[in-house]
Amino acid sequence: MVFCSANCRKWTTFGVSLSLILIGIVLAFLWISIVQKIVNHELSLADSKTTGFTMWKETPIPMYLAFRFFNWTNYEEYQKNHTIKPNFTECGPYTYSEHHIRENITFFDDYTITYYNRRIWKYAPERSVGSLNDLITTFNPILATVANMVKFKHIIVREGVNFFLQEKKTPLAVTKTVNEFIFEGYDDPMLDLLHQLHIKGINVPFTKFGWFVDRNNSVEYDGIFNMNSGGDDIEKLGIINTWNNMSEIPYWKGQCQKVVGTSGELWYPPRDAKTVEIFSNDLCSPVSLSHQGEYTVHGIEGHKYVGSDRTLDNGTKYPEMSCFLTDGVQQRAGVRNVTLCKFGAPALISFPHFYNADPYYLQDIDGLKPDASKHEMYLSLEPRTGLPLKVRAAFQLNLQVEEIVGITLLEKVGKKLMPAFWFEQSAELDEALTSEVKLLLVLPSAGQYTGYGMITIGGLLAVVASLVTWRQGWKSTEEEHLLNQNAL
Repeated sequence: MVFCSANCRKWTTFGVSLSLILIGIVLAFLWISIVQKIVNHELSLADSKTTGFTMWKETPIPMYLAFRFFNWTNYEEYQKNHTIKPNFTECGPYTYSEHHIRENITFFDDYTITYYNRRIWKYAPERSVGSLNDLITTFNPILATVANMVKFKHIIVREGVNFFLQEKKTPLAVTKTVNEFIFEGYDDPMLDLLHQLHIKGINVPFTKFGWFVDRNNSVEYDGIFNMNSGGDDIEKLGIINTWNNMSEIPYWKGQCQKVVGTSGELWYPPRDAKTVEIFSNDLCSPVSLSHQGEYTVHGIEGHKYVGSDRTLDNGTKYPEMSCFLTDGVQQRAGVRNVTLCKFGAPALISFPHFYNADPYYLQDIDGLKPDASKHEMYLSLEPRTGLPLKVRAAFQLNLQVEEIVGITLLEKVGKKLMPAFWFEQSAELDEALTSEVKLLLVLPSAGQYTGYGMITIGGLLAVVASLVTWRQGWKSTEEEHLLNQNAL
């Protein structure tokens, strides 16, 4: 039996207290930086083994894409009298689950990555209202596209196109199923004719028309991206450098040409950022969201960023946004002309129901009612990690309708925006990942407070040991001496 003398106990107590204090100091003052370094590495795409890379390569969070179409209900009356306001009824949502897989990934020494994004959509009837076979009547998008392509051509070209439009009995509006308008696409005699004629300046890159035709399960449709991996600096994580090998988009002017922002799924820690930007390949441009309070998801608080009246402004309210004007044509506030991005189709993007846009757009049509609770675009980001907690991206596609000299069908239609549909892309951190995120967030402070606790306990032990030493002198008693002899 080994007996520890008073002197032994004294130094043991001091040793334990000193150890606790030293370990506590390390935890209290170095733990956060150590953990943060590890967390930053795991959140980054520094290599193919990080947690961030695994989650980014094939997104584990459930995502959905919901379409709502505007059915033109009084088309027959409008044909007879163009002074009647077109009336629209919203149909849907027609919802698809959405899955992203990054492919052809290449790492570079400058901490950037190039990749393609394959998007896979599957119809989700349980989240939908109606059927993909529902019939929708809308302004003829092919007519609008062809007319827009020739509106600045010589009158002879316009009259030639007008002849073929009449010959093919092209209607002002078309009625198709939801599925045909989205992924399936539909044939049109005018498309076939344009491919045969090869008219200079008229390039139609598709044989069937559908707003999302040829996109489902395509590797290359979204283009090739070059993005910062965050391996050298977490503050750069997810920022897009080039799209289709371009750092500037030729459709715009000045600062608006620059490829900036993230893809919307991978984020640097926003901390106290007043604005964040997402680069949208669908819009061939970035969109800016403004900080507006907080938004809590499953007990995790995030900064809420929303689409404001500045997001899609074109210089009407915010002069610095005038570089998004195309052909020098001034639009009223709240829309972005993406015609050059959409193969010449006169497409203008707004928020759903012209939310945050000039009320002017609602004057010439009936049936639309902007509502922030339904139509606001927003994003909630955890400020210390940049993890997206909830996303709702919502945009509306509108067709520019105007009279074009030489095109009989468009006589007396005036000039207005005709809404076609709006889509909402949504995702939310699920409960399976919530517990992991909460642990990640509490880990730094837990270690720090543990350190403070160890310093306190170590200090108390040192104080107690010192008091005992002072009061008793820590001298070995005769009893202890005898016990030691017995032990021998």
